[in-house]
Amino acid sequence: MPHSTLTVGDVEITVLHDSEVALPFIRTFPDVPLESWAPFQERYPDAYTKTADGTDSLRVHFECYLVRSQGRTLLVDTGLGNGTSNPAVVANIGGGIDGVLLTELEAAGFQATDIDTVFLTHLHPDHVGWNVTRNGGEESATFPNARYVAHEADWAAFDTPLDSQIFGYDWWAETVAPLRRMGILDLIDEETELTGELTLTPTPGHTPGSMSMIVNSVGERAFIMGDVFHGPAQVTETDWVFHYDMDPVKAGETRRDMLKRAEEDNAAIAICHHSGFGRVIRDAGKKYWQAL
Repeated sequence: MPHSTLTVGDVEITVLHDSEVALPFIRTFPDVPLESWAPFQERYPDAYTKTADGTDSLRVHFECYLVRSQGRTLLVDTGLGNGTSNPAVVANIGGGIDGVLLTELEAAGFQATDIDTVFLTHLHPDHVGWNVTRNGGEESATFPNARYVAHEADWAAFDTPLDSQIFGYDWWAETVAPLRRMGILDLIDEETELTGELTLTPTPGHTPGSMSMIVNSVGERAFIMGDVFHGPAQVTETDWVFHYDMDPVKAGETRRDMLKRAEEDNAAIAICHHSGFGRVIRDAGKKYWQAL
């Protein structure tokens, strides 16, 4: 898949596409009437598709972001992974098809050893898939020179049987718990500056510890927002509840807050399950996503 790169001041952000699936509306937004999707299917045809049996669905991208700032090379999220690194998730969400993040990284001119920080927007299974590499009985960090950063509230929420209760299978032991054993996981609980141009800010709701990256360089801004939004429709319909939002009320509040900030700052925004970058625009009094 062709790379999309955005320059924000002196910061370079490149989309790395790990995988893609079709997820039916009735599974992802079960409370939204099917007819309500029609205007968004017309406005954003690339964001939607049909499953093999013709069911209207989200076209869900599992995107990661390579960020270059002040001599640092950072990765935002690690996608679905493959059948060795994240077997239950690749089987249940990815349809048994391995992700291609490492190939994408190489195509962009980088190696796994070039990454010095992996920022995990949250600890859901489709954002942590390439954290760990396995070779037989041995496991190692896929990005061996990196510190992995996440919010401690997500660690507390998922370091329990809760992970399998929510999704019906366990991913934690394969993808996140090993990071602590290796001593390479940094848990934070407040807004944190990574470089003079990159700040991590809490954006809770989807999970209690969800965070976004704020890019602020030479008077330009961008927000990499993880799962604050699940596709462009939620930019307009901020009250639509995604099935896996752990606190739907807080998630809606966060969406509205981040849209307000993005509009005021004229910031580019990246949504991890929708390809490319966009901005918030107004049309007939409503807010919409507009691709860059």
